[in-house]
Amino acid sequence: MNIERYRCFGATALNGNDALVVSGPELAGWSLEDRQQFTIEQHAHACVFVDADGPESGQLTLDFYYPHARSPLCLHASLAAADHIWKTGPHGGALLLTSSMKQQALAFDRVDDNIFVSVDIQQADFPDVSISDLAKLLRCDADVLVSSPKVASVGSPKLLVEVLSEEVLYSLRPDLDGITEWGRTHGVNGCFAYSRIGPSLYAGRNFNHLDPALEDAATGVAAGALSVKLDADITLYQGRNLDNPCVIHAARTADKIRVGGRVATSR
Repeated sequence: MNIERYRCFGATALNGNDALVVSGPELAGWSLEDRQQFTIEQHAHACVFVDADGPESGQLTLDFYYPHARSPLCLHASLAAADHIWKTGPHGGALLLTSSMKQQALAFDRVDDNIFVSVDIQQADFPDVSISDLAKLLRCDADVLVSSPKVASVGSPKLLVEVLSEEVLYSLRPDLDGITEWGRTHGVNGCFAYSRIGPSLYAGRNFNHLDPALEDAATGVAAGALSVKLDADITLYQGRNLDNPCVIHAARTADKIRVGGRVATSR
């Protein structure tokens, strides 16, 4: 079995959100519970299992896990898996993979140390949430939320809300249990708070994990969802409050979003 650890979306090769890529024929005998337990034991922020649909098809699928739950899509783990596959398999040029939970097509390309993935914008009837209710979940005053919350998705729905400033953003100490419960009820994978810091430039934080120590340094699906919400190409800065600065680029291309950044192996 092959196991490789990566840092993705880092502002430098020493930064980035942690992802573990696992591949090999042994995975065919692993249950969903086995994969979840492995993710917990490895203390990985995210773990992606690369599955072969069969020796003749050549099709690979990606199965994503966080310590607390299986996920339909994790973009930083997707980028790590793409690099791993390029290095270990007979794949050259562009790469097309599929996510296992939703059978969503993921198309990859790379430019130097940066890998990009193009995904479809997901259309669905997402739930509404009031500013007052969200303020309770974020444990903040309602008047620091400067826009109506909205859910958008490129494969893993995120509740998006703009806050007044970076200072407010980094001061948030939300109700993580409450956010997780709300998400389970409505089929949404966490809340992403963001602040505008310049033309097409944003800072953000993702509230998805139950343990505050596991806060994402970078959240690709949130960057993609924010690009959908704003209908704009954006650069997203994340992880500053964790001393792990990350940079994510997201751009609109017809009915798709292209998300990417630096990808490096972690020692």
